[in-house]
Amino acid sequence: MQSVGSVASFRKLTPAMVASQKLAMANDIVKTTKSEVAMALKKAAPALGIDGTTYHILDILIGLTAAEDWSQDRRPLVAISNEKLAEYVSRSSRTVVRSLRRLVEAGVLAYKDSPTGRRYIYRAGEDRQIERGYGLDFSPARQRLDELKQIGAEFAARLAQEKEAKRTVSRLSRAMSDLFRLAAHEELDISEIARAFNELMDQPMGIVERAEALTMLHELLVARFETAEDTSEKGGAELQERAVFFEEKSEMSCTQDNDVTPYNNTTSQDSWIKSKQQHASNDAFINNSKSGYTEFEMAPEKDPKSETRAISQTSGKTESLNWSEHADPYENDQFSPLLSEVSLGLLGSATQETQGALGLDLSSWSSLIESSDDMRLLIGLSQKGWFDARNRVGDYTAAAVLITTVEKALRDPESIARPAGYFRACIDRAVDGKLALHRTLFGLAASGGSAAAEN
Repeated sequence: MQSVGSVASFRKLTPAMVASQKLAMANDIVKTTKSEVAMALKKAAPALGIDGTTYHILDILIGLTAAEDWSQDRRPLVAISNEKLAEYVSRSSRTVVRSLRRLVEAGVLAYKDSPTGRRYIYRAGEDRQIERGYGLDFSPARQRLDELKQIGAEFAARLAQEKEAKRTVSRLSRAMSDLFRLAAHEELDISEIARAFNELMDQPMGIVERAEALTMLHELLVARFETAEDTSEKGGAELQERAVFFEEKSEMSCTQDNDVTPYNNTTSQDSWIKSKQQHASNDAFINNSKSGYTEFEMAPEKDPKSETRAISQTSGKTESLNWSEHADPYENDQFSPLLSEVSLGLLGSATQETQGALGLDLSSWSSLIESSDDMRLLIGLSQKGWFDARNRVGDYTAAAVLITTVEKALRDPESIARPAGYFRACIDRAVDGKLALHRTLFGLAASGGSAAAEN
């Protein structure tokens, strides 16, 4: 087996680079395959801080390695110049140099420099084994396979925890607002809890910590109602009746289901719209009839999207609450004709690789949109590019195109040289009305099903 050469003298060493060199020179070679390491790297990349151009370069380098070079008696080398990489990713050579350095210091690559710094590979024999080669060595990633899998699993678990925390914050915020209105109606003193609630929602903190604190505060508020109920049997009965009323209002208010469409077509659209307007009038009457109590009673009912954004803005930049789970893409998305042929079930069956890589539970459109940041990082799409796509075609269409792009890039990295550029091109076609997204999804679903049957 070939030994790993020292790092060239023109490159300044760091402790992280030395650690990668030691991994590359290990004798106990881990048995693995190219696809196994590639999948582990893609799942762990966000946790390792590998995103944007660096992730794009990593994807290209993995694709350029030969599958047979990942065997235990070989070394997964790739020889490509910085200039060629810069051309592939449409960046400067200096940007490529910095990205390669990040990959080395992250323990993914190791430098195997020739005396002149040039990268090349000479193969010999029928098995095309590397006789002499210099370039970028993926041996550190191969040696860290189990660690990378654990990092990816922990990152996916943390994402799932944060998503659940976001739902908890949204749910308990609405519930406590209803209880505050009920307390004002019953003249129950809960000013300390109300003050703590406002301070909690204004204080910057992580979404998980906010959910835990809000849960404790909600339990304290409920306990105050239970204490008040015990003091008077009659008052307690009325309190319970009104609590049920407010709970039903929280669950069934048309303001929370503002974007819901009928599940089936047995009810006409006109009668459904009239019913929704009637519910809105009733809610407005309930709110306006309580004037003279507290700020919670006077607060007008808000659209879930605007309410969510308001909570997010007061909570600092450490969290980002998302759209209502009841939102209907076919009503709100400006490109609903495109989505009329794309169901959530079709997206789910066609994007199994992406769901597995991100630990995504594609049970609702909101869960898809909540994962948009993770997906855009996987294909190296900038935040500006993502916002631009949303402004052009709407949140739901952009999210559907994004997860389709990620799925194609994960299944066959070599087929899409620039996933972010592919995504932008799809958005342009959607604007022009030329994107047949459902055909791509049907093809992915069919090919995914065939692969599963063969396995």
